[in-house]
Parts: sequence; structure tokens; C-alpha cells
Amino acid sequence: MAKLAKQFIIVDDDHFSNLLSKIVLGKLFEEVEVKDFLVPELALDYIKAEFEYHQSAEKTTLFLDINMPTLSGWEFLNMFDKLSEAVKNNFQIYMLSSSIDPADIQRAKQNPLVIDFIEKPLNKAVLMQLFG
Repeated sequence: MAKLAKQFIIVDDDHFSNLLSKIVLGKLFEEVEVKDFLVPELALDYIKAEFEYHQSAEKTTLFLDINMPTLSGWEFLNMFDKLSEAVKNNFQIYMLSSSIDPADIQRAKQNPLVIDFIEKPLNKAVLMQLFG
């Protein structure tokens, strides 16, 4: 049986951070699919289109930045929460941010949609903790 590819979506307006995250993910996993979005609204459109009728055997990990110019990570989560349960059940969400504001960290950890807060940059040690 073929091994399922790990699937990731990165929503962050920082192109360099996205590129770095894609490189780290590619080095850690044999088979990996990474889609990155600089514009959060485009990510939501993609999620609605791709996951409404698609159930995956393995959840897609979504790394979400907090501070973005058009839509904050918090606003993204509010819109994501309005999606169907079928869509939401396909995801595990981590806030991936350079914010060191304790209020942001606490807010992320209290949000039922968010598994954890991860400080940028994404690195191999953090990924090993998350995915073994």
C-alpha cells in the first residue's frame, strides 16, 4: 500500500517565511504536498472548493499566521469556523507567527480550532515534536 503524502497549507503574507517552511517540510517528509497562500482570502476559497466534498484519510495541517494585512489570522479562523463540519474535520490548525505577544499565544491556545501556537520560523525540531 502506498504511503499517503502529508498535506500542508500555509497561510502567511511573508513569501520568504513560506519558502523556508516549504523547504523544512520537504526535507522532513518523504512525500509532502504544500500549498502556500500569501492572501488569506484565496486560501479560504481554495479550502471551500477543495474540501467541501473531499474527505481525506489523513488530515491536512494548516499553518496560519496572525498578522496579515487584508485578513488577520483571527478573522480567518472566524470565517473558517463558518464552514461545514465536513470541511473543518479535514484540518488540524496551528498558529505560526512571529508574534511574541502573550495575549496572542493565549488566544491561540484557547481557540478550539487551534491545536497550538508555533513561533516562526518553522523548524525541524518543532515538526519532530508535532509529527514524531
